[in-house]
Amino acid sequence: MVLALNEFERIGVSDINRNCTGQIEGAGLTSSHYINGGCGAVDFYSLGGTSITGADCPSIRLISLLDPIVPKGARIGQEDCRADAGTMIATQNISQIYDSCSHLHVDVAYTNGKPLLRGGQAG
Repeated sequence: MVLALNEFERIGVSDINRNCTGQIEGAGLTSSHYINGGCGAVDFYSLGGTSITGADCPSIRLISLLDPIVPKGARIGQEDCRADAGTMIATQNISQIYDSCSHLHVDVAYTNGKPLLRGGQAG
C-alpha cells in the first residue's frame, strides 16, 4: 500500500482486513482478506484518483512495480479482466487469479510475507 501511495499519491481501498471488521463475503473464512489475522490482501478501487479495473494503465503500472519486490506466491487479481481487454502482463513472482473488474486485488496471504529486494533476494 505504501508503494502504491508513493507512486500514485492518492489510492482508494475497498477491502483490506475482513477479520478485523467481521465482514464475511465471497470466499468467506478462507478469503485472503480474512485468514491469518486478515492482513494478507488489499483491494484497490482507484489509483491516482481514477477508478480502476485491473486491466487499465494504472493497474498494469502497479503490477509492474510490485512483481519484482513481492515474495514468490503473491497473487494479483483480474487476470480475466486483462484477458477480456486484450491486456496481458507477464509476472515472475506474482500468480494471476480471476476476480471482478471493479478493482485490483493484491494478495500476499499465501507467501512467507517477506518482500524481496530489487535483486530478487529476500529482505
